Amino acid sequence: EKRPDAIAVVFEEEQLTYKQLNQRANQLAHYLQTLGVKPEVLVGICVERSIEMLVGLLGIFKAGGAYVPLDPNYPSSRLSYMLSDSDVGVLVTQSQLLESVPENNARVICLDTDWSVIEQHSKSNLDTGVDSDNLAYVIYTSGSTGRPKGVMVEHLGILNMIDDQVDFLEISSRDRILNFANYIFDAVVWEIWITLLGGAGLVLISDEMVGDPVSILEVITTKKVSVALLPPQFLNLLNKVSLPKMRILISGGEEAKGEDLNHYAKSMRCFNAFGPTECSVYFSIYEIPRGNTQRSIPIGKPIS
Repeated sequence: EKRPDAIAVVFEEEQLTYKQLNQRANQLAHYLQTLGVKPEVLVGICVERSIEMLVGLLGIFKAGGAYVPLDPNYPSSRLSYMLSDSDVGVLVTQSQLLESVPENNARVICLDTDWSVIEQHSKSNLDTGVDSDNLAYVIYTSGSTGRPKGVMVEHLGILNMIDDQVDFLEISSRDRILNFANYIFDAVVWEIWITLLGGAGLVLISDEMVGDPVSILEVITTKKVSVALLPPQFLNLLNKVSLPKMRILISGGEEAKGEDLNHYAKSMRCFNAFGPTECSVYFSIYEIPRGNTQRSIPIGKPIS
């Protein structure tokens, strides 16, 4: 409402303004509600990285539901287990991925081929009745202790983390934030909602770029990315290359490598963040002092 014509998301040569993103998500949400989606109802989402991914996630939230991310590249047996265990009634996907989705009992919606039906619905905002105690998403763990387990996260945890970090990191409309993480991981929760609730612009990368530092560096440079949350392993691949457009770099997901963070702390604000999926992305953060030489980086202090 404040900046409807500002760019909310960019993916390759595509982009949507805040108004366009909001309206598309509203149309999907109204449609999902006709299928029974409401608070505490789980909706599966199995998509490729794309603007449709963002419309899908936001649309599920706007309908009042909680999303269950499903990676189309997972083995069929794992996807079958997750679909059965979560018992999703609706599955949001794309037509090119239908062959990857195992047989299930959910009502399947394709964001591409079904859009002509979806866009018949209202573009207006919805009153879903969702409160802070309702589920926001269910993310399945790696299953290192046996079968994967669905971690249920409520809206309160996300809002607390985002509200604190938008203020702490001074996120604003001048920022462009990179979507590095796959949406099946909770790091994407930070990337997407800190962007949208901070009024910034989200920069998506394609699935093909993951693991290709050269391509991602080109995106960071050409799209003027200023904020990114990157795993230490990827920072190591960058080999201390210059990131002149960036003002904030956060390391998370595994043990931080002091050598890399100390290097980047010379030219920007650099942080180490820590927290498991159960605690809404991360719950503690440490800012690396400029000129730091310590190789062991603390996990810092709790956020508000």
